[in-house]
Amino acid sequence: MFYDEILIKMLKEEVNPVNKMYLHEINIKWSKISKAIESSSGSNKEIVEMFNVFRAAIINNKYKFNKLNSKGFIEKSPLFSVNYLHDLISVIMKRHSIIDHTGIFWGCDKFNMNYIFSPTSFNTLEKDLSFEQLLSPEVLFLGQKIDLNVRVSGKRNFEKHVSMIPLIVFHTFKILGNEEMLYLNYLAGLSKNAFSKSRTIMITEKLEKDFIPDLTSTNIDHVCVLTKGNDKKISVEVVNELEKLINGILNEKHTISKNVLDTGIITKRR
Repeated sequence: MFYDEILIKMLKEEVNPVNKMYLHEINIKWSKISKAIESSSGSNKEIVEMFNVFRAAIINNKYKFNKLNSKGFIEKSPLFSVNYLHDLISVIMKRHSIIDHTGIFWGCDKFNMNYIFSPTSFNTLEKDLSFEQLLSPEVLFLGQKIDLNVRVSGKRNFEKHVSMIPLIVFHTFKILGNEEMLYLNYLAGLSKNAFSKSRTIMITEKLEKDFIPDLTSTNIDHVCVLTKGNDKKISVEVVNELEKLINGILNEKHTISKNVLDTGIITKRR
């Protein structure tokens, strides 16, 4: 699980004995959650309740940095990140058979984009096409690995390249505001350029006060706010809606309506 990686790394690197003890406490709490999720019936209600228990435990003041005794963890510590939301999303994603398809990737990594040929001159094309592909920043995504073989026509040997295209990209936040939207619009544009049919879903625990996202002129496809109103707990109803959204994207069918001769209308595909 994604949050496991944070705890393992911090336990390995922490030198303060009190903080080490705190990390062991949190690790025990998280391990119980992980095991409960694995043995659950698959109900979102059960799983959301478990995540809410953990979220309530992690905000205990004793884990926060205390200037007087230099114990605890600073606000920007990975410990207080929303990587546990990656695990919540992963629970939903792993219910889909696409996870087992050939070449499918699920996790945090970089996808490929901006495929270009950049030979030093036209005269060198025959010997070296200089195919390049750039990498995105690291994100949580469902991707498809593909093999690319390119060569100059008439030559025998191919240049072999492996590329990762983004299908659904997720971005997680504790609080989402306008500043984050600007940067995420840029990132969503990168995934759209890499694969025009890719979808970007922004998932946040709550919105900044008085901020309502407007996706009209952005590359962002969906925003999911996990808490409702002033409730601090993740809403199972919202998680159910998130699952419906993901199901809809993965099972979306693009067909031309058979009654087009009657209506005279053809709808543009995504």
